Formats: sequence, structure tokens, C-alpha cells
Amino acid sequence: MALTREQLYQTCITNFFEMLNAHDLDGVMEGMADDCEMRIPSSNFTYTGKAALRDHLADFIQSFPVIHFRDFITAVDVDNQRVAARFNISLRDDDGEETHMSNCNFFEINDQGKVFDILIFASAPLSKGFHVGSST
Repeated sequence: MALTREQLYQTCITNFFEMLNAHDLDGVMEGMADDCEMRIPSSNFTYTGKAALRDHLADFIQSFPVIHFRDFITAVDVDNQRVAARFNISLRDDDGEETHMSNCNFFEINDQGKVFDILIFASAPLSKGFHVGSST
């Protein structure tokens, strides 16, 4: 089932980023395929499968009480069921340490309307909140 432009945007921006902002892990995971994979090549992290991605995102949410994705610039490719998003993110951990980045995520959607691939280009090295669930 091919998603419309609006559905693709909702799946990748509202149901992923905005739910992470709200620490809604179950909401984020509803949109993920069982065989999903998230890759962050710049920091050498790969999360393969829904369980590994859930473990990572649970650790990410726990590591950063304040998560704020914002300022989205998107390109939606309906024919190929892909979304590219450039955005800013601010993170604050329990110690009050803040991280600010300008990143790009590339999403691919499967025939069931679920995210099966996320490729992330991060503008800063990632460590805290990213090791759990990674196979690399």
C-alpha cells in the first residue's frame, strides 16, 4: 500500500520525531517494520531489527530527558516511498549537558506503510544514548 505525501510526512516527521520529543517510545515503534534498520555511519552505529531499535531508542530517551527535534526541511518522494529530512536537534542529559546538532535522516517505507530503513547523518559525534542495541 503506497502512502500519500501527507501520510509519508506524518509517518516520518510526526510519528517519529515528534513522538521522540514526547518520549513516546510505543508510538514511535508502531511505525517501524519488524526488519527495520537504523544506521549512523559517522558514529559507526547500526541497529538491526525492531527489538534492537527499541532498545536503542529506550536508552536514548532515558539518557536525554530533553529531546527537541525542530526546524524541519523535508523532501517527500511518493513514487519511491522515501522521505529526507534536515533538522536541528537539541539534547540535554541529566547532568544538564547540552548537545546541539544539525542532522539529516533518510527514511524508506515498505509495502505495509512501515519504516524499514533510516540512514542518519549527524553533525556531531554520538556516544551517550547510542550504544545499547547497536551491532557495531
